[in-house]
Amino acid sequence: MILPTAFILASESEIRKRILFDAGFKFDTYKPLVDEDKLKSQYRSLAPIDLSVMLAKEKALSVSKIFPDKYVIGGDQICLLGSEIFSKPLTASKAIENLRKLSGREHFQISGLAIAINNKVVHEKHYKATLKMRDLSLEEIQKYVEKDDPLMSSGSYKYESLGKNLFEYIKGDPYVIQGLPLEAIKNFFK
Repeated sequence: MILPTAFILASESEIRKRILFDAGFKFDTYKPLVDEDKLKSQYRSLAPIDLSVMLAKEKALSVSKIFPDKYVIGGDQICLLGSEIFSKPLTASKAIENLRKLSGREHFQISGLAIAINNKVVHEKHYKATLKMRDLSLEEIQKYVEKDDPLMSSGSYKYESLGKNLFEYIKGDPYVIQGLPLEAIKNFFK
C-alpha cells in the first residue's frame, strides 16, 4: 500500500488522529466548517445511518473547498439505542444518564465515512458495530465517568480507553466503535 501524503482529516478528534497516525498515514488536520447541530436538526427525518454519512460528507466537502487538490476524509459517529441517538454528553450527569440507559443493553455505533477531492465526494459509506454493555451499577457508572471523562464521546464511553471494559461483547470492527473505519480508508488508498 502506498500511503498518501496529500491527505487531510476533516476533524480535530484526538482518537481519529491517533488511529491514522498509528496506521502509518501522513496527514494534516483541519477543523470542518459545519454546524453539526443545525445539520442534525435540518436532516432529522433521515435514518441514523444516512445521517452519519451525510454529516461525514458535509465535513469532507467543507474542507475540500479550501484544499481542493487534496484528499479529505470526513467522519461522523452516531450511537444508537433503539431509535434514540446518543450525542456527546458534554456533562458528567448526562454521561451517567446515558450509560444507565445503555447498561445491560445492546446498541450500535455507526460510523459515516466520506472521502472528497476537488469538491466532490468520491467515497461514502456507513459502517456499523454492535455492542452489548454489561449490567452496571450506578456506582460503577459514576466511577467510570470520573476516571475516563467520556464527555466528548459518542455513547458516553471511550472504547479506546477504559470504556472497552464496560462490554459483555462487541460484533464488528473496533475502529468503527472508535469513530473511524480504518480498513475502509486503507482499502480506498490501495
